[in-house]
Formats: sequence, structure tokens, C-alpha cells
Amino acid sequence: RTKMEQEEDRLSNLPKIILHNILSKMPKKDAARTSVLSKDWADTWFTFPILYFSDDICTGTFPQPRADFVRKTKNFIEHVKRTLLRFHDKGLAIKEFDLIVNNIDVRRMSKDIDLWLKLVSESSLEVLDLRLPDGPHQDEEGPGEGYVLPKGVIEGKSLTKLVLMGGIRVDPAFMNHSVKLFSLRVLSLWAVISGHEKAIEHLISCCPLIEHITLKCFSVLIPRRGIGNHIPQSDTDGVMKSLSMHGLQKLKTVDVQGIQEVYIDAPCLENFNYCAGDFDAPFKIDLDRCKNLKVLDLLSLTSITITDNWFVDLFPKFPFLESLKLDNCKMSDRINISSVQLKVLELSNCSNLKEVNIDAPNLLSCRFCGRVGDSEPIIRFLRSSSQLEVDLQHTMHYLDLGNLWKFLQNIKPQNVLVLASLSLFIVQPTVDAVTPVVFQVPSPPPRIKHLHLRSVPNNEILFSKSFIEVCDCLPCFFNFKLCFLQ
Repeated sequence: RTKMEQEEDRLSNLPKIILHNILSKMPKKDAARTSVLSKDWADTWFTFPILYFSDDICTGTFPQPRADFVRKTKNFIEHVKRTLLRFHDKGLAIKEFDLIVNNIDVRRMSKDIDLWLKLVSESSLEVLDLRLPDGPHQDEEGPGEGYVLPKGVIEGKSLTKLVLMGGIRVDPAFMNHSVKLFSLRVLSLWAVISGHEKAIEHLISCCPLIEHITLKCFSVLIPRRGIGNHIPQSDTDGVMKSLSMHGLQKLKTVDVQGIQEVYIDAPCLENFNYCAGDFDAPFKIDLDRCKNLKVLDLLSLTSITITDNWFVDLFPKFPFLESLKLDNCKMSDRINISSVQLKVLELSNCSNLKEVNIDAPNLLSCRFCGRVGDSEPIIRFLRSSSQLEVDLQHTMHYLDLGNLWKFLQNIKPQNVLVLASLSLFIVQPTVDAVTPVVFQVPSPPPRIKHLHLRSVPNNEILFSKSFIEVCDCLPCFFNFKLCFLQ
């Protein structure tokens, strides 16, 4: 036998738990291919306790004849059922069950999913990841309420991670008083549905060891007389109004989108991410008792104005705050940011800004992103670290390239640009114009460490003009990268 064959034998003779651990670190397709290496590897694969099923793999690409799709759907359902029954009949553990359905109508396979979840929940399940199409939908059969999660699914005491995504109705299971998820560490809910607004609060209250919570686009069914429940289309109707979390001693990370009021009392909370979502209504966030907060990300806060006083109050309230990111927020025209602890600051697509004064001597990274038509705010670093790296990203119309120097001139002091990166997205004219752009090149010109042209006009003449004019304005960059976007 060859040396390679001897090495393969030695590897296949390792304990199953080690071989399973090796498979868990491999890409799914590569892990499946190991089953053809030898009889031992085939047995290892067929007892592998991490099960992943996606109808995308079975149904293939579209369009296709309906008869083919129906046949592939039946094959997929039978394959999942056969696999789970084999594990169940042989008493094999299922540590993780991932099910992704994108193409098949869930209403026509809900009983199959019920059976699958029953089988895996009886197998010492630790991770459940269920992703279904968004819903509910209304058709000739009437209004739907999504796939109803069975009550017994989340009663397993071994469950450490629960991910639910899509049109899944959760309140019958979450309001089950026998739920005691003493081992759950991670809860992630995306676009799920509930007929009871307090269902999530009830579930979370049953998870004393929870560490990470993600709640995004949660929809509340609104009962309407004579037509059943439905999800309304208005901004705030059907939106979860409030969420309160108390007494969670292990909670470290919360990521929330589309909930109007959030109250958190968690002494160990370190990371909070909030996105207002699609509704244009006042919101309230109360994190006052989370004194150990280190990372704060706020997105799409357009219904209120973030004032200078907000920043004045922020840093004393959270003395350990190291990272602050604001994206698509409505701001006062002038803000002052002062913190000895702050290391990361990002201001992206924030409207109304005209002046930002930053007094953060330990700041290591500062990122500013501007949009087409935005004014060029003055960004002044009153105190800064010698290791500070500035990342400037701006989208400019071709005809506005003359403002590029003004944008850079407003960064003060100019020596911070020595370690700066400038990423420029140039929007081409809607008409095939070749209007020249006039630059006033400063002396001495700014020195930029990295220049990235993320997009350029596809018109050859405009490309040449854009390239030459940017180079004229920034002749002293050290690294240059050009990306063509079709």
C-alpha cells in the first residue's frame, strides 16, 4: 500500500467524535464528498450529527417544466424524511438541524415539516436553524398566517441556538408555559410572525443564560372582523410596539430592527445595534442601566434629530463605549464628540452635518461616508492618536468633482490625511456630455495614502477626464486602485 493510503487508514481509524469534528469544519459539499473515500468515511458521514437541507440544491434553476419541479419537490421531501427516520430509528444524536426552503410552497408541506421538527427535537438537538419564505401570503385559498411553529419544538433542554427566519408564526410555541430554555445562548428571529406582541418577551424570560439576541422585522398579526388575521401594509400598523428585557445577567449582544421602543436592563450588555426600519415614527431606546456598553450602532434614525446634547450625554452615560457608528441618521448641523475611551467612529450618510469636532485622543479609526448632493462638512480632530486611520468615502457626480478638493480641505488638521484612504464613487452624467471640470489644485497638494476609484464613467472621454482630473487634484497618493463596475 502507498504511504497516502496508510495515512488515510490512520485518519479513518480516529474516534468518530474527532472525525465528526473534522467534517464540521469543512465546507458542506466537501464534507459530503468524504462519503466516497472509504466504507469508514461513508459511515462517518451517515452518522454526522449536523444535518443541512436546502431545497435550492434539489429543485435546481428556474424556469423549468412544472412536472419536473413537482418530481424534485417530492424527492426533496422524501430525502429529508428518510434521513431523519434513519437517525431516529438508530438512536443517533442530531446536534444541529438546518432547513432552508426557498422555492417550495410551505403550506403544502407543513405536515412534513411538523414531523421533521418532532424527530429532531427528540434527538438531543442543540442548534435549530429554520429558514422559510416570507409570509403570510393571501391567494385564492384566503389569508395565510405562515407556518405555525409546533409547541413542542423548543421544549428541548439541550437547545443552545435557535434561528427562525421567514413566515413562521411563533406565538403558540413561545407562549407555551412549559418552555424552559435553560441552555439557550443565541436567539435570532428574522421576519417572523406573531399574533401576540409579548410572545418574544415571554420566550426571552425563559432563557436565563441568553447571550446574543437578534430581532429583525418582527410582524404582529392584526385581527380583522370577518377576514381573519392579516399583516397590514402601513408603516406602523403591525409593527412590534415595544420590547423589554430585564434580569438577563449573561446578555452581551442585542441587534434590533423595526421595534419602536426598546428597554434593556442587562449589566453585561456590550454591543447594541438598532435600526428603526421602514416606519417613520418616533422611537425610544432605554439602555441607561447597561453601563458596560462598548459598541453602539444606530441606523436609519430619520424621525428625530440627533443633537449635540445627545453626544454630550452619551459618553458619561456609557463610560466604556469604544465604538460608535451612525448610519443614515438625521443630525444637527454642528456636533461635538469628546471621549477618551472612543476608538472607532463612523458617520455614514448622515444628513444636515456641517461641522464635526472630534476630541478623542485614543481614536484609532474614523470613517466618513457622504452621498451625492451632500455638503462637505468640516471634520476637525482636536486631539488624535498618531495611529489614527481615516477612511473617507464619497459618492460624487462627475460634474461635482470640482468639489473634491473642498471636501478634503475641510479635514483638519491636514496631517491626518497622511494615513487616510479615499474611496471615490463617480456617478456619470445621464446625458453624454463632456463638460470639463475645473479644479483649483492647492499647494502643497494633500497626501493620501490610498485612493480607490470605485466606479468611473463608462464613456471613454469622461473616464479619461475623470482620471486625469482626480490625479491632478491628488498627485501624491501612495497606493492607487481602480475598480470598473458594470
